[in-house]
Amino acid sequence: MNIIFTVLFAFPIGFFIKKRDLAILTYLALDAILFTYQSVGVLLDWLSDNRPVAFGPAPTGFPISYSNSEYLGYGVINLVVIAVGIGLTVLGNYVAKRRAAKRTAVTVA
Repeated sequence: MNIIFTVLFAFPIGFFIKKRDLAILTYLALDAILFTYQSVGVLLDWLSDNRPVAFGPAPTGFPISYSNSEYLGYGVINLVVIAVGIGLTVLGNYVAKRRAAKRTAVTVA
């Protein structure tokens, strides 16, 4: 879900929002909402043992045991996705500024 949002919307957000800082902030705000929804969905799927699960076998009691490497891996992957999204947002903003500069350029003969 997070990856799909990043691929589909990060570049257009950067392209259509003129200020780069505002474009990055917009991407991060929308991604934060989606990331929260995704994390709750992954957690509920794991707790209810809906296959495929993210963190190994479903818990059978409390306290819940899980592998720290799986937890860390989930965080690292999402940080990479966010970094790629910021990069696509900056790229979209750069492309928009280059296109605008071409339209306003005057050729001297």
